[in-house]
Amino acid sequence: MEWNENTTTNDKGELTFLNFYETRKAEGEFNFSFTNVTFNGNAGMNKDSEVVTLIDGETETAVSFYCTPHPDGLNQDPAKTDGAKVSNALERTFRDETCNSWVDVYAKASVNGGKLSVTKNDYPASPTGWAWLFQVTA
Repeated sequence: MEWNENTTTNDKGELTFLNFYETRKAEGEFNFSFTNVTFNGNAGMNKDSEVVTLIDGETETAVSFYCTPHPDGLNQDPAKTDGAKVSNALERTFRDETCNSWVDVYAKASVNGGKLSVTKNDYPASPTGWAWLFQVTA
């Protein structure tokens, strides 16, 4: 499996993609307001990766999160990827009795929009004493 580096714009030049990791490292947190959520189950050069993308249609910016672990990464558990953490945060906010699948959750998040916040949270079980907390508000 080959992985591409993050690009700054898509093929049509319509969206500017933000680098989640660089922003989080520089600012110590990450905040992003979105108006749309997409899921691509055929992402990457080999079309074998899953990606969740949050889009802010007002500023034409976006940020993507891989749900598929990087092949060279230390953690190979798909449940612990940043894409899984974002998806779980979306689910906590948008899943209700009308949502029967992830597609429904993403659709409801797209209709309502929201804000993703990633902040440090006290977590004594971690060797560092903290962990990143992914939260979505509608």
